[in-house]
Amino acid sequence: MDLRFISLSEIDLDDRSFEIRKLGSPLRLRESLANFGILDPPWLREKGKGLIVVDGFKRLVWAKDSGAPGTVCRVFSEKCSGRDLWTRRIEKRLFEPGIDIAEKAQIVSILLELFESEELPAPVLASLNVTNRPDFLRRWASLSEKGDGVLELLSLGTIAERAALEVADWDERSTNKILTILGLLKCSASIQVEMIERINELALRDGKDRSDVMEVPPIGEILVSKELNHRQKTQALRNLLSELRFPRLTSRQKRFGLEVQSLGLPPQIRIIPPPAFEGKNWKMELSFTATEELRGVLVSADSAAMSGLLDAIMSPRLRETKDKQS
Repeated sequence: MDLRFISLSEIDLDDRSFEIRKLGSPLRLRESLANFGILDPPWLREKGKGLIVVDGFKRLVWAKDSGAPGTVCRVFSEKCSGRDLWTRRIEKRLFEPGIDIAEKAQIVSILLELFESEELPAPVLASLNVTNRPDFLRRWASLSEKGDGVLELLSLGTIAERAALEVADWDERSTNKILTILGLLKCSASIQVEMIERINELALRDGKDRSDVMEVPPIGEILVSKELNHRQKTQALRNLLSELRFPRLTSRQKRFGLEVQSLGLPPQIRIIPPPAFEGKNWKMELSFTATEELRGVLVSADSAAMSGLLDAIMSPRLRETKDKQS
């Protein structure tokens, strides 16, 4: 490996054999280059009578656009194997900040091409926090094969890794759609996975493509609403997906809320039904700040229990009759 000044005319900037696509905003890099120039020499490899880029694509394009005649580069001999160069390139990237999901997926895919499964470098996988399991590695590789639109969404930092891996086997259109939605909502990893599971379940139940599930008008209305912030949109979409997935349960929950309201209970009393209204273990939760308040809460609870309205709410026979009528 030599460190020397190279004329830009000697470099084939169109050869992207060693590229790890960085699709996020290059604003900070451009600002650094404008202020300080190229501080980290790009890596080149001899190829025939010319040179190709191993690392530093954006820096070299900036130099060309700036009218520079050339720059100092590290030049590797053509005898240096592609596997060795890729290994060095990846190790260098691991010591740099800000590896996003799109880059991680590309690196895992490259490793799978370079190494047999039993040869995969454990320190590299550990640095990437990637489990050396065939199914997980395959999902990462699948993500890297998506189009630039998907990789760009993954590079924004709003998509959780768990969610990204859940959609790795989706078709590109559906993947693009769900990542766009999740990027807009900026919700937590667990909620992202919950929404993905609901969409999967709806697609399987109705025999539809996942993208078709996400393109129903009510979802679009939530996403474009100007009255709702992103948290409210998230909750509205969660509610809608649950209602679409479990219409009878959602109907029962709404009716239960109205029935409890009819009891006229104070806010210190909560009636909690069994999960999915299945089973006999109902609960009543009381909250109070003083014994006098507790006495009043107990009177209200006793009144509700004696009125007979609570019996009607809890009665399995009455619930089944109402469910059939609805």
